[in-house]
Amino acid sequence: MTEQPAHIDPSPLNDLEEKLATGGQPDANPVDVILSFLNSEVYLVSSDTVEGEDSQVEPLVLSNSDGDPVLAVFSHPNRVDQQYLEAAPNVLGTQGAAIIANIGDELGLVINPGAAYGFEINPEGVANIKRDFKRADEQ
Repeated sequence: MTEQPAHIDPSPLNDLEEKLATGGQPDANPVDVILSFLNSEVYLVSSDTVEGEDSQVEPLVLSNSDGDPVLAVFSHPNRVDQQYLEAAPNVLGTQGAAIIANIGDELGLVINPGAAYGFEINPEGVANIKRDFKRADEQ
């Protein structure tokens, strides 16, 4: 048996991936996936290094099948394919909620592009998450 690269390994590596794995099932609740994403540490790749708490980075943005820009987000560092690391070698961890809070209005996001567990959210879906999901301390 040949071993698959880590980015396409079918075994969930964390809670978010377990939610992503069950997301396509008929009894799945998409709210569970969104909440897990918002509350999980997720990873961006960037050509920039983080110099301090206030430093800005330019994360990797890909084009989806329609040619629209999507922010590449990964559920685990092992899900980052080598081709992305060649373009943006720095893997940076942050909360999913922070990504949603800071993403622009014209940008969608793709979780785990090319990996076993992933999905895409268009800009309208990102706006809906911003509108419908508030932090507990914002209620």
